[in-house]
Amino acid sequence: MGIAMSEEKTSVHSISDLLGSGQRQSAYLIVISAKSAAGIGRMFKLDRSEVVMGRSSEAQFQVEDDGISRKHAKVVALGDGRFQVVDLASTNGTYLNGLKVNAAPLYDGDKIQIGSNTVLKFSIQDELEEQYQRSIYESATRDGLTRVYNKKYFLETVRKEFSYCLRHRVNLSLVLFDVDHFKKINDAYGHPAGDYVLTRIAQRVSDTVRTEDLLARYGGEEFALMLRESAEDQALACAERCRYAVDKADFVFGGTPIKVTISLGVATLLDSDFSQPEDLIAAADKYLYRAKRAGRNRSDAKAISGP
Repeated sequence: MGIAMSEEKTSVHSISDLLGSGQRQSAYLIVISAKSAAGIGRMFKLDRSEVVMGRSSEAQFQVEDDGISRKHAKVVALGDGRFQVVDLASTNGTYLNGLKVNAAPLYDGDKIQIGSNTVLKFSIQDELEEQYQRSIYESATRDGLTRVYNKKYFLETVRKEFSYCLRHRVNLSLVLFDVDHFKKINDAYGHPAGDYVLTRIAQRVSDTVRTEDLLARYGGEEFALMLRESAEDQALACAERCRYAVDKADFVFGGTPIKVTISLGVATLLDSDFSQPEDLIAAADKYLYRAKRAGRNRSDAKAISGP
């Protein structure tokens, strides 16, 4: 006996249409296609009257894609659980389910394309679905111990940002830093103490930098920090703030205080100083080791160290 299955898409006009299950429902934008694989799965909760999407740091949902305008489009809450997408006179247009639109209502499952690589899904989910979606994204982009971004995500983001900044003559700075004498900490206090130190450093630096800056665990006891639109002097000042924040923090594990310091290297993209993002990373790494050779617990950069 066969069962006929309908292929017709269920239309959901508002969140209230889904409330029969008793689960609390919310609307989200979820990245389902992006130039960087690490960006896929990122989600943003639509819990305000309007959400601007674009490359600008002023956009509530910032998207890294060369084909996207600084303020490309927005999603507007109309009330009673209804939403619409509105193009903001973008250069390359906004597409909804393959059709170019200026303004159009959104239904559960709709696909919004902005730029050549980025597709967002408008989705209405309950709390369990949200937690599951976030866990997938977190595991793909975050370091399991410190919960800052992982090296893969950092490198992909730097490559995209480097190309954009070089083309538009915008400053981009990188800071690499690691823990001074980390092996001695592990040997003296044990590896759990070392893990505690790394986690605490990540917290201290995260609290020190701007929300638009990107902090990642680069490997072992080494971290990387990408500073958007930061000139050399600004990047060096940021590095010093991070160094000071760690130096003055209390590190106590199992009731035992541990003295912890970091050394940092800074490199800045100025016009065409570097031809590849790997060159910029290598320069920051070079100044990091100059700082360590100079005595540790300090920052080093071309601005203060010379050629």
